Amino acid sequence: MILMEDVEVMQIDRIAALLIFSTSFVGFVCNTFIAVYIRRLSLLRNSFGRLLQLQAAGDAVFVLVWAFYFAPVLFFDIKPLQTLGVASRFAQLCLICYDISIYTHLVISLNRFISLYFPTSYQNIFTERFTTVLICSIILISFGFSWFLVIVDCKMGFSIPRWMLDYVSPPCEMVNVYYAEFFRGLIVISMFAITNTFTFCRMHMHNRKKQSESTFETTQQKKRRAVETAFVQQVTLQGLLYVLELVTYFYISNWFKVPTDAKSLAESSNRWPNFLLTTYAWILVHALDGVITLIFNKQFRSVLRHPFRSQATLNASKTPSRRNRFVTNRTDSNRKKSSILACTFISNSNTGYGSSVHV
Repeated sequence: MILMEDVEVMQIDRIAALLIFSTSFVGFVCNTFIAVYIRRLSLLRNSFGRLLQLQAAGDAVFVLVWAFYFAPVLFFDIKPLQTLGVASRFAQLCLICYDISIYTHLVISLNRFISLYFPTSYQNIFTERFTTVLICSIILISFGFSWFLVIVDCKMGFSIPRWMLDYVSPPCEMVNVYYAEFFRGLIVISMFAITNTFTFCRMHMHNRKKQSESTFETTQQKKRRAVETAFVQQVTLQGLLYVLELVTYFYISNWFKVPTDAKSLAESSNRWPNFLLTTYAWILVHALDGVITLIFNKQFRSVLRHPFRSQATLNASKTPSRRNRFVTNRTDSNRKKSSILACTFISNSNTGYGSSVHV
């Protein structure tokens, strides 16, 4: 591996740094916004919302490191920050955040799966306490695997010519990396990919059934079903992106192999394809996590329009008008029912079969 301090930064390296920074910065803004404001939405003050907040926080820290450490160090060629001791710590933080993200995705997939297949048991399973235990477990496991690599002397540095994080071998035994990172990631991502597939199929069948019974479904039920559908679509799309990222990083990128020496690498035509399929794909999937969440959750738009409005005001802002409409509709409905009953009574009275109650 060619370490950061071993080569000089060229103009093409700065172009790659700008691409890394722009994508990471967008992802940082989106994920930070979600992590900070998600608790202001009454619809997401639940187990699903807390898990979504953890996922956004992990993604935000991940892209933060790339936007404000790796990209500036590459662009400005900051030698004191290019040492393996410094770079390996930031790389370790990226691995921790990546693990938090994939484990959270798995738990969120199970959350949606249970909400559709076992709706009556959902509230009893995903309680506040159980969600807290899940969040703490995800964080502890993520830190544990990261320190396992440190114990077996596997450190990651940033290679300027390849624009990617890479393990220093030797002394790192790549078999440890294979089982600790690739094989484990493959199992976790495959699990939530399969779970999402079953959940999406269940949702599709449920929606088709409800559409055939739409005349018996209230407006509130339709809105609730639309929200649940958006949640499942969001989780499914995010999971699909992680599967694609894993495939591009470890398989498709092998079709665009690059030489190991800096001079040959600078002249290689595979340099950009390899970068886009590895480093950039890794950054992009974390950035898109936040973008997809904002797209599929329309509730965030009210926060965007009123970012400094209090939580109580935000949740109650539309309540009076809805309540008034509900009360008005119910009053009108009762009046109509009373009119119908009155007409029925009069009609029956005229025919001699009326009520015994006299008016």
